Amino acid sequence: MNAPAPKPPSYLKAWLTSQTNLMTLLGGGFASVIASFPAGAAGLIGGLVLVGAAQVLAALVVPDMPSFRSKVDRRARRGAIDQRRSQLQREIFQIHGGFERVAGMGMWLKYRAIVERAEVLYRIAGEAQSQLSYDDAERVDKASVDYLALWLAKVTIEQRIRSGEEATLDRRLREAERALAEVEQDDPRYRHLKMARDDYAAVKLRHDKLIARRMSIEAALVSLPDQVEEIYQMVVASPYSSTLGSKLGESLARLQLEEDIELELSQNDLDSEYLSAGSAGSRERAAQRAQQNARRQDARDRSATGS
Repeated sequence: MNAPAPKPPSYLKAWLTSQTNLMTLLGGGFASVIASFPAGAAGLIGGLVLVGAAQVLAALVVPDMPSFRSKVDRRARRGAIDQRRSQLQREIFQIHGGFERVAGMGMWLKYRAIVERAEVLYRIAGEAQSQLSYDDAERVDKASVDYLALWLAKVTIEQRIRSGEEATLDRRLREAERALAEVEQDDPRYRHLKMARDDYAAVKLRHDKLIARRMSIEAALVSLPDQVEEIYQMVVASPYSSTLGSKLGESLARLQLEEDIELELSQNDLDSEYLSAGSAGSRERAAQRAQQNARRQDARDRSATGS
């Protein structure tokens, strides 16, 4: 669950501020100062000119290198994951009264286990002979954040259900239906009673949907750690196997929870800054997909008409 996609990173800025470039600048400056001792100002200026030329050449070449861009993209995605993680943890801590209370919960221990598995998979993906891709390890890391999002959704849904007072809703709906049945349609009270009945029925329907969604989330909270453990054991057992990618495909596909969570929660108006932002982003992306599909269908219709 995330907000609209962030702007792409600036590869030139990433190179200019990289540790490699800064060390090159420091090394070139130091070498220029050393060269100034026997050669004087001419040696210093010459060294600085060479450093400047190297900087310009590197700035023209390095930011366009696929390997460099891949590293920058990975760092940006990792930063986005950590940002989501921090926001979710902040809301969860606030709901439960602080980290001290959360730290001993079983759900927190399961979340930490997923994080630890993801860290191991990142290390395996970085090995030269490993068949595990960085993207696959990153997907498990995202699953740890999805687990937090499910946790937060469960808590906020439970709060919403408690505030709905199911017994009161049922009683008021029955009273409205009984009162509506006792008057004729031409009675001035009929319209108001029908509006009341319809409003209570709509609230009850939303309440029932929240209960169903809570059950779905509870099932996902149980299955997600098991899915991560399955992936972890598969990778650890044969990290260098050429068939690892095909074996992981189905297991990783089951971790694709994010879009489903966003779409399911988008209409529930839950009391969560994170979930509200995520559902807004989900609705925006759904609208964009609908527009794209409409344009493609229109193009096909015009093509069929022309032929």
